Amino acid sequence: MFLPIRTDSRLRSTPYMNWAIIAANVIVFALQHGLRLESTWVLNGHNLRWWNFVTYAFLHADVWHIGGNMLFLFIFGNNVNDKMGSWAYLAYYLAGAVFAGLGFTLVSGGAVLGASGAVAAVTGAYLVLFPRANITIAYIWLFFGTFEVPSLYVIGFFFAQDLLFGVAGLGQRGAGGVAYMAHVAGTFYGVVACTILLWTHMLPRDQWDVVALIDRWNRRRQYRDVTTSGFNPFSYVNEARKTNQPPPLPTAREQGITELRMSIANAIGSHEMERAVKLYLELKELDPSQVLSRQAQLDIANQLAGQQLYLQAAEAYEQFLKAYPKFEQIEQVELMLGLIYARYLAQYPRAHQCLVRALAKLQGQREIDMARGELTRIEMLMAGVK
Repeated sequence: MFLPIRTDSRLRSTPYMNWAIIAANVIVFALQHGLRLESTWVLNGHNLRWWNFVTYAFLHADVWHIGGNMLFLFIFGNNVNDKMGSWAYLAYYLAGAVFAGLGFTLVSGGAVLGASGAVAAVTGAYLVLFPRANITIAYIWLFFGTFEVPSLYVIGFFFAQDLLFGVAGLGQRGAGGVAYMAHVAGTFYGVVACTILLWTHMLPRDQWDVVALIDRWNRRRQYRDVTTSGFNPFSYVNEARKTNQPPPLPTAREQGITELRMSIANAIGSHEMERAVKLYLELKELDPSQVLSRQAQLDIANQLAGQQLYLQAAEAYEQFLKAYPKFEQIEQVELMLGLIYARYLAQYPRAHQCLVRALAKLQGQREIDMARGELTRIEMLMAGVK
């Protein structure tokens, strides 16, 4: 037997809403037989009632049914909840139940109950948000053990299975009463809806989501197409060789800048952050306009703040915002910059500007409370209230 048990994606905040949904399912399961909820809560294609497109997702046939659904919701839902925020996640989950119910009703008909369609929507979202995450699978085959598999393979396997059985005509309470077409509809909704949310920046982006991976693949494809069409990005070197004229040598200043940038990268790679900061400050003295690669610039700015070099940290964060305005977690940088300006540099107008922009995008409740509290304080200071 093979069973997924956990994912390697890390949480930034506690997924309260996912735990609340799991608790609601368990409570309804405990009450449904005594209260005979099946008679009014089940989604029946021959007797459609609009509220049943939600209520059916809280009913379950037996302990194994709810146990399997809640296990998958626990494994995949926590991270999706963390990424979306509590109320957005609740709306997304309920919409997943509705779309899964619609898909089942349109294709298969009959009656259906269970959270598996809504859970499938959550796994579809997980696939889009964390395509390179690994899932730990437990197995019992003469002995117990675990191994890791990319989430793409795990979710893809279950989707292919559901699609195969659904198309084969087992979607309507077939093969042990499994509503396969509800799973297919839920997964399809999850992938499409979550991709749209990322593309429209309604969800915070990062470099590992599906949209970012597609963007990088497209850039590589464009570069390959250009180079195969005859363009040579190093043609100026080839032309210099044809005329026996070597390319111009870098000046002493340019060579110094190059060496410092390489030294900074090596120091960061070796986790020698204090040395990296020292080299970075030397680089800024040589050329104040220099900006490092995205992660290196952010690491240096964070280290400067950690060493209480707040003026230099603010300058590093400002250059980061200017150089990388489409950074997926730009609100975290704006929050940090706003706190530095407000608490240590007394530049309240700029702090106010950064905090307002950060507050519009922040997801974690702790960061939201921090930004609001600091905004209240500096607004009082700017108004002359002691």
